[in-house]
Amino acid sequence: MFDANSPTTAQRRQKSICILHNPHSGKKEAAGGAQALKDAFAKHGLAPKITELDPKRDLTSTLQEVVAEGHDTIVAAGGDGTICGVAQALKGSSCTMGILPRGTFNYFARSLGIPEDLEGAVEVIAHGHKRDLRVAMLNDRVFLNNANFGLYPQILRSREEVYDFWGRSRVAAYWSALKVLFRWPRPLELDIVADGQRTTVRTPLVFVFNNAFQLRQMGMEGAECIRDGQLALMIAPDYGRWGMVRSSLAVLLGRASRDRDFHLMCSDSFELHGRRKRLLVARDGERARMKGPFRLHLSEDALQVIVPTDFGDATR
Repeated sequence: MFDANSPTTAQRRQKSICILHNPHSGKKEAAGGAQALKDAFAKHGLAPKITELDPKRDLTSTLQEVVAEGHDTIVAAGGDGTICGVAQALKGSSCTMGILPRGTFNYFARSLGIPEDLEGAVEVIAHGHKRDLRVAMLNDRVFLNNANFGLYPQILRSREEVYDFWGRSRVAAYWSALKVLFRWPRPLELDIVADGQRTTVRTPLVFVFNNAFQLRQMGMEGAECIRDGQLALMIAPDYGRWGMVRSSLAVLLGRASRDRDFHLMCSDSFELHGRRKRLLVARDGERARMKGPFRLHLSEDALQVIVPTDFGDATR
């Protein structure tokens, strides 16, 4: 769709691309900085503006300034949390989003076939094509991969502590999960409403997925729900600490079994009512304390993303 050899295209893109770079995402020794980004784009005759994200500043305000400057392609350079935040800010706008995966797991980018190395990801932005992708909502907030309640937000809190000490890696992420499992916070009591039916559960963990690729990577069922245009909700049985440790290890090893390690529900939308007024919730790895009830559904507004030329109509 884009001709990199056309001076007109290159000039237009030089004026229109802005990279929102999270320098704190991923492994610091491998991430590189603004100069690495400039060098990678320069190989394609592109010179985008690079804005480093300030964690103390609201991302929406930064996006409003970038859009006002006339940039029609906004590139999110960071992990899944950063990409989700940019998607939230771009929702309802006419901007196209590019992806430079710089995180630990990079589920969103990998589900689109975007390479995790910088050169490969820049190649996609330079030569890829635009594709409308669906996003999911937790109340008024976007999530691209998953939203979760219970143990997992606690695991994310522990993960940041482990990362600060050991650095960012998948091993550190798994270790932080085991630490929380052995502390065993109190399970949630929830009413889940789907398709007019109300189910009451006691569970340590609820995951709602909007990414079939992530489910397949975890060796879990539910990708067919997403393929059929629905969300997949996973409920962990309340087996106690050791049962949850066993189930978690089964998930990590790709050996999780439906009805033993998790229960699956598929629907266009879910509504969760908790006994507590506020719950710690995570969306694509970012934590926030939110007030219920929690409505999870697919948005009517598509997100326009630059994807590889060979990415067709496969379920993401």
